[in-house]
Amino acid sequence: MGHDKALMPHPAGGTWLSHITGLLIELGLPVKVLSGHPGHQQQLLLVPGVEVFVEPPPWDGPLQALNRLLEQHEQGPLFVAPVDMPNLRLGALQTLISSWQQQPDIAVVAHDGHRLQPLLGIYPFSSRLHRVLVEELNQGNSSWNYWLSRIPYRSVTLPAIQLLNANSQVDLAALQR
Repeated sequence: MGHDKALMPHPAGGTWLSHITGLLIELGLPVKVLSGHPGHQQQLLLVPGVEVFVEPPPWDGPLQALNRLLEQHEQGPLFVAPVDMPNLRLGALQTLISSWQQQPDIAVVAHDGHRLQPLLGIYPFSSRLHRVLVEELNQGNSSWNYWLSRIPYRSVTLPAIQLLNANSQVDLAALQR
């Protein structure tokens, strides 16, 4: 994108980072943010209910970031939400939680009607799931989708417009339309 998308202005006010952390706080969830960017840490430093973990380099993608977070996380469910879905709304997150509560031993992953969006999901972590994740990373596989294929999960279809993410200027232009 050429700049830090987490600190981009959000149409509702604040930044993309404050938008997603605000939604999670509104749900009453403890929020853990893993980031190697000092600007993220500074923005969240005084936000009640948000704990920031510094991600050391090298930054090898979201699966490695998840592994680093799990090293600090006790067993139990972990709600994972990306910063680059600025259209997310509270109702979609509540739907994800309700679906997970029906079978809390199985991960639930957002689906936009065409494909999985695994960076938005609830993962009921256990030592077994973490072991499978570490095995994937040790084999040089950093694909979240491949790791997902090795664990029990079900998908939950959410409004596609809310799951649009921005990884390029083209994606950003699509979000603004």
